[in-house]
Amino acid sequence: MNHQKNLIYGLVVAAGFILVWIIYADQGIDPKPEIATDETPLILVDGKVPPKLSNFVAHMQYIDESTCLKCHATEREMNFGSGPMMVKKMPHEFRENCVSCHILPK
Repeated sequence: MNHQKNLIYGLVVAAGFILVWIIYADQGIDPKPEIATDETPLILVDGKVPPKLSNFVAHMQYIDESTCLKCHATEREMNFGSGPMMVKKMPHEFRENCVSCHILPK
């Protein structure tokens, strides 16, 4: 009798642990994503999400809008020491503070 009683108590305790594990194991909480990889601007430009700036040397530190326009006022081929590259024209009208929409690389 005593052996059966211990077996029943053991099964109840095991069932309790399993029940607690089922309830609390998956709370639907996703791990926090890396902010640097998932960061997106809050502003849409002409209905589109502005692209993140590449890890190009000139993009690594924002100076001012006129510096951006030195390269992006027209589409042209430029050489920055690593060979020629095509620089795209800014596809929208001029807006102050480029980094209010475009995210700087980290």
